[in-house]
Amino acid sequence: MENNILLFGGTTEGRKLLEYLCDTNVSIDVCVATEYGQQLLQKKENVNILQGRKDLQQIIQLLKQKKYICVIDATHPYAIEVTKNIQLACQCENVTYYRLLRESCQTDYGVWVESIEQAVDFLQNTQGNIFVTTGSKEIQKFKILNDFSQRVYVRVLPSAEVITQCQNDGLSAKHIICMQGAFSKEMNVAQMKHINAKYIVTKESGNVGGFQQKIDAAKEVGAVAVIIGRKEKQKGYLYYDLIEHLKKEYAISAKRQVTLLGIGAGKNTLTQQAQQILNKADCIIGAKRMIETIGDIEKDTFVCYKSDEIAEFIKKNTNYNNVVVVFSGDIGYYSGAKKLYDLLQNVTIKTVSGVPSICYFMAKIHTSWEDAKLISAHGQYENVAGYVLQYNKIIVLLGNTYDAANICKEICSRGLSNVKVVIGENLSYDTEKMTEGTAEQFQNIETSSLTILYIENNNTLQKIQNVGIKDECFIRDAVPMTKREVRTIVISYMNLKQNDVVWDIGAGTGSVSVEIALQCPFGMVYAIEKKQQAITLLEKNKKKWNIYNMDIVFGQAPDILQTLPAPDKIFIGGSSGTAKQSIKIALQKNASVEIVATAISLETVKDLQQCFCDLGIEYQCTQISISKSETVKNYHIMKAQNTVFIFCGRRTQI
Repeated sequence: MENNILLFGGTTEGRKLLEYLCDTNVSIDVCVATEYGQQLLQKKENVNILQGRKDLQQIIQLLKQKKYICVIDATHPYAIEVTKNIQLACQCENVTYYRLLRESCQTDYGVWVESIEQAVDFLQNTQGNIFVTTGSKEIQKFKILNDFSQRVYVRVLPSAEVITQCQNDGLSAKHIICMQGAFSKEMNVAQMKHINAKYIVTKESGNVGGFQQKIDAAKEVGAVAVIIGRKEKQKGYLYYDLIEHLKKEYAISAKRQVTLLGIGAGKNTLTQQAQQILNKADCIIGAKRMIETIGDIEKDTFVCYKSDEIAEFIKKNTNYNNVVVVFSGDIGYYSGAKKLYDLLQNVTIKTVSGVPSICYFMAKIHTSWEDAKLISAHGQYENVAGYVLQYNKIIVLLGNTYDAANICKEICSRGLSNVKVVIGENLSYDTEKMTEGTAEQFQNIETSSLTILYIENNNTLQKIQNVGIKDECFIRDAVPMTKREVRTIVISYMNLKQNDVVWDIGAGTGSVSVEIALQCPFGMVYAIEKKQQAITLLEKNKKKWNIYNMDIVFGQAPDILQTLPAPDKIFIGGSSGTAKQSIKIALQKNASVEIVATAISLETVKDLQQCFCDLGIEYQCTQISISKSETVKNYHIMKAQNTVFIFCGRRTQI
């Protein structure tokens, strides 16, 4: 590579900048003071790590050895001497110098001083334990305090060298807290309570340094914050400003990556891989609950769940090189990741799955689920009762509009009140709750919107049977019925799917409704009929065939149709001249609805032809003539039935 950059790191923002530069067209030499600092850095082909503290002459010598396009100073804001040496060396060798600034925080809480010495002077006249978070280098300055070894607790980096130094300065092991930050407010509170801290000493280290989290913790435990302000205001660039400048000045191009990440069922279900990905991100995007679930990670965030808005945000914010979009559970089961994947362009997309809530739930209730049927009723209606009748094990993901009580009521209405139901709410959160019982017991239960159901039915129905039930198998009386041969052809033309919603307008005895219902076990058939005698027969045939997914609607089409859900298919076997109005209503509810209608009289044929043309429906008309053998004395003759015209159509331009 021709572009060489020398980066002086050792800080969080320095590591963040290195992560960005790692995936660009430059090579980077990184100077870090300690072996521990080296261990925190990414190992990439275009990164060369130089470990060890360097004085002015060593920095000058380094600049002489390799031609750098620029030097970036990302050392600690309080490392004044180091910064002066870097600046002077760049002036001597005529190399462009950039200072990476840390965003500062200001607060009215606490006592502000200008130096460690002033902080010690203030604490000299106080009582109570002191929590020092300014590092190990200046612990010696606190030794003049009365009862130093009993009052002072220090939080330092976890290295043997640092621990030895603290012990040499007079602190015992229990007064030395060895941890790598950054630290959340909750962690600070826990540590301050543990040592009963009355004072906390901190530098005004900005958002990246966890300054605000320390102040918030001090407020909560009632401790006094002793804040060491920066000695001088430095000139330079904030993180994103520097990136934009480098891109323009040196034509640095980044290889952008977007990771679609499943974060698991909820709280504490992040995989180790997911945690590593989040730690390396420079922006995290997701719904509010998802962002809250991943906890206190010091990253830029964009709270959003709409795929088009997320894609637009990523497109516009090119300063983010490593974006992570978080989704609940897995990303392959009814996840927004699918739509977002199609919307993202000119970026490398990586997908990482999490632990699905289904896995978590079924493990909790000690039940295998390799033979279970999975259903999502999140934001959509599903005929769960139909699935329960067909499958032994059902797992249902619920949402706000279709809750456990409604499902249990539907199940009970199908005569399944005793099926086993297990309800899992708020899985993995502190409010997690598991409830087991029967559908009858849960008809009025109130549950969280974050709920999964497990339903077990040991008395499932016989599976779907072939089309073409014999006419004599239906209860008929004097009500007209679509004959077996016509009914079979009509249903074949309807191209039914198992979860279709179908209107049967002019249902008569219900022979077509029954056959459709048997072919659509997870859908719903609405048998619409205006004659009371026919309604009675519909109810009898529904009961005879044990049909659970057929609603009998007593009323006159088209008026009654306004109350029904949108259909996928409609069949018109008799409309009394209202076919056009009925089809118009169906089209308003679903512009791509498929229509099948039958006619016997030429007048009805003409009406249907005109109706389909007026409504812009492309159609095909099929004429069928059926004759069946009949015995007359010693002869068998073919007796013709009424000629039937079958119209099939749908709008092709919506």
